[in-house]
Amino acid sequence: MHTFYVKNIEEKTTFSETESKHAVKVLRLKNGDKVRLVDGNGTEAFSTILSDHHKYCEVVVDKVIKDDKKQFKIAVAIAPTKSNDRTEWFLEKAIEIGLTDFIPIICKNAERKKFNEARWEKVAIAALKQSQRLWKTTIHKPIKLDAFLNTNFDGLKSIAYCGEFDKEAFKNKVDANKNQLILIGPEGDFTPNETALAFKQGFSPVTLGENRLRTETAGVVACTLMKFA
Repeated sequence: MHTFYVKNIEEKTTFSETESKHAVKVLRLKNGDKVRLVDGNGTEAFSTILSDHHKYCEVVVDKVIKDDKKQFKIAVAIAPTKSNDRTEWFLEKAIEIGLTDFIPIICKNAERKKFNEARWEKVAIAALKQSQRLWKTTIHKPIKLDAFLNTNFDGLKSIAYCGEFDKEAFKNKVDANKNQLILIGPEGDFTPNETALAFKQGFSPVTLGENRLRTETAGVVACTLMKFA
């Protein structure tokens, strides 16, 4: 059964033009076909197509299921890579794994400082549908690292850093029954001043393993460990 994203699920729901085109023109769905809706806020609905119009496909909802289970945060604050494709790859794979919050951070050694946030939202919706998740990942506004470090986060806070510090293996620190946040820097890593500020704000230095990882690979590894701890 094909899945579609709608912001508000009602007894009769009309798809956006983008989702309508995908349903009718691409998938060639017709009146009477069964589809699944998700709103990204824990609700899914099993529905029947009433009007197979390629600009405003309408469905009637047959059954609604709400996920009320507590959602612990799996948050990654990461410096977007110079290549947009690599950042989008990270975002897609991390969302499929279970990423709840994507926080693009701007660091001194950042390779990119201009971002296509609309594109990130599209990637997030596509990955939501692909992975059959019920909760849409929150795409936060890009923020300078020092400003982000002054925000509150109630949970485990870690920073993946290549510098010479006593670091705990991240796999030994993660806890899927708590909110979790990890900072991952650019290819040039965090500066000593940035790491000092992170330590001051309660972030613990961690290692993701012996191998040197690309920024986007480190993000996927960290997300996997947080999800399946």
